[in-house]
Amino acid sequence: MQAPDTDPPPPSEQLQDSAPPAESPTLASRGAASRRPHARRWTVGLLSALHAPVFAWTALSLPFRPWTLFAVVTAALALLHAATAVLSLLPHPLAPRAFRATSFCSLGYLAFLSFGLLSSAVYVASLNRGLGTGIAAALLAVWAVVALLTLPFACWGVASTGGLRLLRAKRRPSPALSALAALVVLAALSLLFRHRVAKADVVPVPGGAPSRTGAALREALSSFDALPPPPAKAPSLMTTAPAACAAPPEPDRPTLVVTHLAPGRDPERAAVATRCLQPAPGEDAAAALRGALAEALRGPLKIDVVSAAQPLASPGPGLDGLSLRPGLDGLCLAERCLMPWQLIALDAFNTNAPLAGVPDFRFGVDFAVLRRALGEPEPPGGHTAGGAALRDGLVRIETHSYAVDAEGALHLLSRIGEPSVPLTEATAQQAAAAAQRYILGAQRKDGMFRYIVDPFTGRASFDGFSIARQAGTTLALCELGVGAEGVPTSPELAKVVQRSLGLLAKLERRAGEGNAVGALFYPKDSPGTIAGLNPTALSLVTFLSCRDGVHKARTHDALIGRLARMVLATQRDDGGFAPQLDLARVAPVLGPTQLYEGGQSVLALTLLEALAAREPSPEYPPAAAVRAAVDRAMDYYANRYWDHFASDFVYMEENWHCLAARAALGHHRRDDYERFCLDYVAFKSRLVLDEDSEVTPDLVGGYGFGNVLPPHNTATAGFGEALAAAMAVKEARGEDLAPDQALMRRVLGFLVRQQWSPATCFACSRDVIIEGGFSESMASPRIRIDYVQHAWAALGHGGRMLGLVPGRSAPAAGPL
Repeated sequence: MQAPDTDPPPPSEQLQDSAPPAESPTLASRGAASRRPHARRWTVGLLSALHAPVFAWTALSLPFRPWTLFAVVTAALALLHAATAVLSLLPHPLAPRAFRATSFCSLGYLAFLSFGLLSSAVYVASLNRGLGTGIAAALLAVWAVVALLTLPFACWGVASTGGLRLLRAKRRPSPALSALAALVVLAALSLLFRHRVAKADVVPVPGGAPSRTGAALREALSSFDALPPPPAKAPSLMTTAPAACAAPPEPDRPTLVVTHLAPGRDPERAAVATRCLQPAPGEDAAAALRGALAEALRGPLKIDVVSAAQPLASPGPGLDGLSLRPGLDGLCLAERCLMPWQLIALDAFNTNAPLAGVPDFRFGVDFAVLRRALGEPEPPGGHTAGGAALRDGLVRIETHSYAVDAEGALHLLSRIGEPSVPLTEATAQQAAAAAQRYILGAQRKDGMFRYIVDPFTGRASFDGFSIARQAGTTLALCELGVGAEGVPTSPELAKVVQRSLGLLAKLERRAGEGNAVGALFYPKDSPGTIAGLNPTALSLVTFLSCRDGVHKARTHDALIGRLARMVLATQRDDGGFAPQLDLARVAPVLGPTQLYEGGQSVLALTLLEALAAREPSPEYPPAAAVRAAVDRAMDYYANRYWDHFASDFVYMEENWHCLAARAALGHHRRDDYERFCLDYVAFKSRLVLDEDSEVTPDLVGGYGFGNVLPPHNTATAGFGEALAAAMAVKEARGEDLAPDQALMRRVLGFLVRQQWSPATCFACSRDVIIEGGFSESMASPRIRIDYVQHAWAALGHGGRMLGLVPGRSAPAAGPL
């Protein structure tokens, strides 16, 4: 049977990509001509055979709902590729036509996806007032992958099977070309419509303009001091009940939602009340607020001023979860409305699971969850309709958020932060002190720190205990809370540190000749003999850092020696570290390392090197052996660890290496290792949002990807820790610190604004300490102990480098 590319085509359809043979071809030319179509047939077949499963998997796995338009179109392209592969490999006379059809459909698919991505980008950019370089890059990366799979194949197929006839010269205009021009015009008009759809209708606000709303509210609060006081054990303003308005928010009348304390049925108790105020057009909204406060008690108030409303629309296929801006938008269903802070309290901005195969990957909102939160009964069998049906009747609202504290002061809020808080010496020290108080109050009697707490409900959990996070939290207490600037360590802090060190010491399991090697396990009696490097290395850092500052900490010197031998036993010949140690054989278990443990191991050995040289002891490994191990490790991580092409573009999480380079300044400096830290921080600094990133002001200084996904506080804090260490290294090298100081001010300013404070804690639980803590992000409320630890470390070390917080983080630098 003849190869697909060599079937005799009709006169009007040229399917071959080679010129017709001459009248008297040589034998060699005839053989070459016969081999070229044969090779081309196999190439087309194999390429289509590779494309078909890729597009099939994309259609079945990526959409989180079945039978979306994207899934159908992608599945159809997969079937076309499968048909082309089969017909080309058989071969079959219809193979050239299948190749041509698949090529044109691939171009159409690329155009379909390009328009969808561009349409989504326009909507999200319009909704978020600036798309942000991170999201733009992500969309471009998705488009590039699809273009790579479709464009070369399609261009080759079209060119080799007759080309584009609609572009050939004719006496009259081509209908196909006219239709293409019409499609381009329609696409442009559609994009303009998408831009308009994302704009909400403005709702009048007190004072007539947002800039005057605060003054109008302050005037309405003039009688606050005359309100009756609340009872001693008044609750917070936490409520997830939607506000009941007389009508949905409309462009012609203001809407204010006020949450306050009101007298309860029991005179010794107070209740939480929510009022939706909608004065008639022309009436004074501030006067309506004064009237509502007549029924309130003197205590915290939450005021949400609706500034715009818009029927909920979808940003694009697969992006329904981004229909609401995290922490900025509320939602109404008919007359029932939830404010943005209530959606944060419900953790509603992390309920959408867009990938069915990856249930833990969550971002954005889930309409079914929102409808239940707004009081709509769930239909029998649950919500099974698509996104359009679930959006029906929902209205997105934008608000100006205010809180009134117990003294009557009005605070402008953004999400769950206070954007007007400046970074000063006073605010930096207050933030650091508040973080320390949170950690001190999070420990129970056995030494374990509370792992997770919900700031709104107060539900706390010690589950998920991590040796590394317990050690890291204790490390922050010893580095920043113990004896800072000659201030004696408080008995409370010393007790907390001793309890935590005692807990960690109890988790040791010994091995080797004379039980000379120790590693930490949790639970201690867990089966198996394979010890992880990460918990032991970071715990060693903690014991070394706490040794000189806390009374009785030197009683752990023998433990320090055993843990150090465990870390040394995992070191490979090239200077890197194995991720595990088999205690039964005291032999490293080779394999891929985890994030952080390499830098933590270098830091631990660097601190041990300084101690062993200063105070030699038989309990420690010899100082010379430790120094040699540190040098091999620094050489490996500086010169071979990231010695590949990607290091010019991206680094992973290497914060601990910067901390190790800082710790080594006084006794073991290496230019290449210090340069590794500085290169890493230079890359990471590109992801810190600044005033030129087109983000809302409250995001400036955060480590993230623009307006769409709020920056995570821990990632920002981790960068702040690394930047502080890099600044100390630069200072020792005599390099200019001005750009880093400006960057650090942005980072610390962001963290100060994100810390839970008396003003932002109007709805916080009264059962546990919340003030001073840090949530995962401004749209995800849970507080984890390491979120607070890293934020405090950034505030403490970064504040020291800026002269805002007393103390030094780096030893006196020795020669390079």
